[in-house]
Amino acid sequence: MSDAQAGHEKTITSLLPALAGANLIYGMGMLELGLTFDFGQMVIDDEIALMNRRVLEGILFDRETIGLDVIKEVGSNGHFMRAKHTRALAPREQSKVKVIDRRMRGAWEKRGGEEIHARACARAREILTAHRVDPLTAEADAVIADVKRRVG
Repeated sequence: MSDAQAGHEKTITSLLPALAGANLIYGMGMLELGLTFDFGQMVIDDEIALMNRRVLEGILFDRETIGLDVIKEVGSNGHFMRAKHTRALAPREQSKVKVIDRRMRGAWEKRGGEEIHARACARAREILTAHRVDPLTAEADAVIADVKRRVG
């Protein structure tokens, strides 16, 4: 079952190995110890992997991003989200997700209040219906044919 627990477990079991240097994620779309595959969960897992990759990129810390002038201007009791500097830099710091909904509850409810798994299943249906794979290049076809010939 794709639920909050599954999301938590998927995040922890992919982020910790990634932080340790692993470059392979096992179990995308799998639930119940791999006995069940769920296309919606696969879409959620893809976004978890995207966010993990963003974490691994780290935070750029330089004169522009630290914004000392903004810190002085806003002060310790101010609201940095109102600062032009923050609004300009924030979009490049967040991962570009499609099914994770970052809106406030009221805005989410106004748009139907659909839970993440339902949105992910709809996205999976879109992908399965509309995605078209580009054909392999002639060079790639030749390499595959060569490997098949050698292997037998």
